[in-house]
Amino acid sequence: MPACVQAQTYIPESAETVLATLPDTDPSLTDDIRRLQQAVAEQPDSVELRVRLAEHHIALYRQTDDPRYNGYAQAAIAPWREDVDAPTRVLLIRAHLNQQRHAFALARADLQLALERDPRNAQAWLALSVVERVSGRLANAHKACAALLTLTETLVSGTCLADIASLAGKAPEAFATLDRLLQAESVDSADHLRRWALTIQGEVAWRLGEPELALQAFEGGLALAEANEQFDGYLLSAWADFMLEQGRAQAVDRRLEPYDQSDALLLRRAIAAKRINHPNAGAMADTLRRRFAASQRRGDDVHLREQARFALDIDNKPSEALWLAQRNWAMQKEPADVLLVLRAALAFNPAAADPVVAFVSETGLQDVRVQTLLERLGDTDAAA
Repeated sequence: MPACVQAQTYIPESAETVLATLPDTDPSLTDDIRRLQQAVAEQPDSVELRVRLAEHHIALYRQTDDPRYNGYAQAAIAPWREDVDAPTRVLLIRAHLNQQRHAFALARADLQLALERDPRNAQAWLALSVVERVSGRLANAHKACAALLTLTETLVSGTCLADIASLAGKAPEAFATLDRLLQAESVDSADHLRRWALTIQGEVAWRLGEPELALQAFEGGLALAEANEQFDGYLLSAWADFMLEQGRAQAVDRRLEPYDQSDALLLRRAIAAKRINHPNAGAMADTLRRRFAASQRRGDDVHLREQARFALDIDNKPSEALWLAQRNWAMQKEPADVLLVLRAALAFNPAAADPVVAFVSETGLQDVRVQTLLERLGDTDAAA
């Protein structure tokens, strides 16, 4: 069994030991939460108040990437924890929380129930497209995106469809579509929607082997986030992975320094730190080990991708990395998961890559990084 499963409980040497630095939060949101908590205490049966409280906690999660806020949101809707008759707004919150903890089947069930009640609920269709995409069910994801065509603005439905197309053998066409959408929607669309479209465009360009276009899109999205003082953990992670591949670890360390509360971003900073011999590289790695150990004690599978990458890129434990990557693959089938299994398999047991190779063939995924790894696998097979 991989050593990470047998991690020892971390005991601080003294009461003054700093285990984590908690992020600052938006004071206005915090004040709203206090008022809502008081209101819920006075009216515990109010659906409206509990939903608003949960939504504020989710907003804080998105602002900070601190998973505790999802736990608070879960507590806010506790009366409907498993209730199939829960109000639709509660179903959407529950689906978000289940998606975040990678309980994709439960998230899918809640979203489908919400859509049975209201087939024109654009939020539910978009959320369902994400769940299906992450699960590797691309045909279902496409259907969910297509449902948005008459329900949302063109940038939303178009970006959703282009994203799925880029994963199903139509990456060049998807990039061109995103380019047209971003130019056409340059004035009217909200910044957060443009940021999403730019993130997808950057990922598509990267997979197509166009690093200059990828960097342009990623930096454009980050500029929008910074101009609006918004945190976008997904975009920062994608940018950091891209920059690490380009050999720009120093830039990754600098930009991610304020975000060590995020496990995903701290992982990338720790990888960068190792590459540049940062004096705090060991401390970053130790912090991640403690966090992963705590996650394992909770029986939490949310960080399997990060744990696998940590084992591969920091601890140099390919057997452990492969075991974790395979567990992650059972739930998530995004390009990052494809790359992770292929890399770990090449490092320890090439035959373990077979299910992923089959998935790439079935979906038609176009990714120069994946192609390079598949060629290496082919060389390994030939030499065997």
